[in-house]
Amino acid sequence: MLALASAFLFSIVALTSCNKDNPAGKDADQVLGKYEITDASSPIQSIELTRNGEYIVTKKPAKTRSDEDLDLNDVWVYGNFTFVDGAYILQGFGKIAIDFLNSGAAEIFIESGGWDPFTVHANLASTVQETEISQRLCHHWVFKKTYFSLTFSDLGNIGFSFELPGCDFTQWFKKTGDEEGEQELEKECKGLIFTESGTYAVLFDNGKVNVGSWAWDSSEDGSLKCEWSNQYQSYFKDYRFHGALTVDVTEGDPATCTIVRSFDTTMERYKLFRGYTSHSMQTALTYYLEEYK
Repeated sequence: MLALASAFLFSIVALTSCNKDNPAGKDADQVLGKYEITDASSPIQSIELTRNGEYIVTKKPAKTRSDEDLDLNDVWVYGNFTFVDGAYILQGFGKIAIDFLNSGAAEIFIESGGWDPFTVHANLASTVQETEISQRLCHHWVFKKTYFSLTFSDLGNIGFSFELPGCDFTQWFKKTGDEEGEQELEKECKGLIFTESGTYAVLFDNGKVNVGSWAWDSSEDGSLKCEWSNQYQSYFKDYRFHGALTVDVTEGDPATCTIVRSFDTTMERYKLFRGYTSHSMQTALTYYLEEYK
């Protein structure tokens, strides 16, 4: 009896540990991914479940809103999800149930605030090329610091550099006097997510999120490109990860990731100079991140 009781307690501990490590439930691997909804009448465009127990919902933007009234929450909802009684609880959004999955096709029941419960058809999106670096990159990352360098090519290559805590661009706005950028840009990024479905999400300290797509230019040298759909261009407020990037991921506990973005641009009203002359400059941003635990 004592042996049976010990075995029973051990099985409970093992099951509890599995549930903690796998918040999506025992069948999570079968349902993880990005579901692109095919019903034209659906207010939801896609639902993505990640292996870290997080979700990203992309809604169809309201056509009646002007650009001045746009809000990131009108398009994307992000949070954690759990598996309870055969359904997925998307915290901050609602509940979904994937009734069946066959050859990449699914029926998804959605119960969320603001709508009557409804069922939609969806297809599982394709994934990026599975490589060793893809597996290392596709995680939730948090910012440790950002290194910023500027060189003015039309002023004899003079310039300066400074380090930002995390990904807080408050110092950038103070140093450059970029009042227009300060108004448009969400100032502090808290995290960055890459998924196997080719999604990348920029998480902000106010709970908002920007979502775009990424693809390898060359996985061998870690070069990739991040883009956002023209449909959501008015919503996407963060340019820091748009365009060509180079990534380097190092395994460890926690794993670390370095992202470099270099680009040429022009800027007016630069604080270090008088007048409103436009200056050509080369910018390099180096982000240092570690895996979210």
